Amino acid sequence: MRRFKQRMAAGRVRRRLVVTAVALVALAAAGAALAATKWPTAKQEIATSGINNVKFCGTKPINLAVEDGFGTNAWSAESYAAVKSTAAQCKNVKVIMTTAGDFVTSQEIANINAAVAQGANAITVIADTGADMLPAIQAATKAGVKVIVWGAAAGGTAGQDYVNYVDWNDGAAGTLWANWMVKVLHGHGNVVYTGGPPGNPVGADQLKAIVNVFANHPGMHLLTGDTSWPATYWDPATAATVTAAFLTQYPKIDGIIANFGTDALAISQTMQKAGRKLVPMAALDANGLSCLYKSKKLPLMTISSRNWLGRIAARKAIAAAEGIPNNEPAIINLPAYEDTTAGKTYQCNPKAAPDFYPSNKLTPAQITKFGTTG
Repeated sequence: MRRFKQRMAAGRVRRRLVVTAVALVALAAAGAALAATKWPTAKQEIATSGINNVKFCGTKPINLAVEDGFGTNAWSAESYAAVKSTAAQCKNVKVIMTTAGDFVTSQEIANINAAVAQGANAITVIADTGADMLPAIQAATKAGVKVIVWGAAAGGTAGQDYVNYVDWNDGAAGTLWANWMVKVLHGHGNVVYTGGPPGNPVGADQLKAIVNVFANHPGMHLLTGDTSWPATYWDPATAATVTAAFLTQYPKIDGIIANFGTDALAISQTMQKAGRKLVPMAALDANGLSCLYKSKKLPLMTISSRNWLGRIAARKAIAAAEGIPNNEPAIINLPAYEDTTAGKTYQCNPKAAPDFYPSNKLTPAQITKFGTTG
């Protein structure tokens, strides 16, 4: 009897050892697979507009909330579409709400709080009013929600106050525009800058960079000043009104830098209506702007409107909620998308809408399906 019990005990030990060994082998295999993952470089992300085969869906049911701190224009529609079309690749992910903050801090905060209350496991948020949104984001993180900030900085610390911050380098964009303008104007000219709603962090970072570049070129004059800009609110109608005002104020304008392509188009159209000649333009890409400048054969330099970064934001948010690593680049220095002075020609599609942004590689069908709130 004693030998029988000893054999039974030994069998149990062997089984436990086998189970443990199998588990260790599986864990080692998973670790090896992760180590072998070749994450896309920033250059590769740019080339594909963030479209890749990175695994991020997992299997656990995930509720995703999508918040845009502004949310009221075509740029917002393509941002929503980039995030939600990516989430749609995962059968286990449900987008429970898509909200717009209207650039009102209290509304943006309320939207985040509502997402948490409705059971979001992950949130992507464009923090248009900046650091004012940070306490709500921190509270969501404390509640266990995986938050990815993208498109506009919220301050705080990535990895602590939220999972990560995905965006272009705002300052690098301003520097790129400013250096191009110096080149095309041969170091001498009067320049107007428009940066969207007053005080937004994206516009502020870009203005600081532009001022720094122009400081090394005494012949470059920023007519709109070093600390603020004519507030367009990223709305073409407002941009047209603002332009009419500064055309009266500034009789000689040699170049324009606008941090929203549709604003740049509205500015150019208003100049035409006022009988003013169009001037070299540095902006974000917009189909109508490309077509207008192509028709006039004028110098144009644009950077991608970058809504495609929402694809990376979505993957990082979902992966974090699933417990899956995502080591895609988070901050990307975007190059010129169009630069007619350097062989990057106009990206005009006469069949597409003026406020279509071709650099995002979204289809009109995707924008219609995924580019709305609700």
